[in-house]
Amino acid sequence: MQFPVHSKTIAELDYDSQTCLLRVLYKDGRVSCVPDVAPTLVMKIVARVPVEKSSYLMQTAI
Repeated sequence: MQFPVHSKTIAELDYDSQTCLLRVLYKDGRVSCVPDVAPTLVMKIVARVPVEKSSYLMQTAI
């Protein structure tokens, strides 16, 4: 599933539900992958609902 993101740095999130891999595409062309991401976490990130009370933990998830 691909999700466009309106952010200063992130252009798109691509989530593979079979492998639970979240791929983050940045606007400058860099790509990073985060393994073992739960689908509910991805939906919260896309919906812009705070996943954790700590902004540090949210940034770490992305």
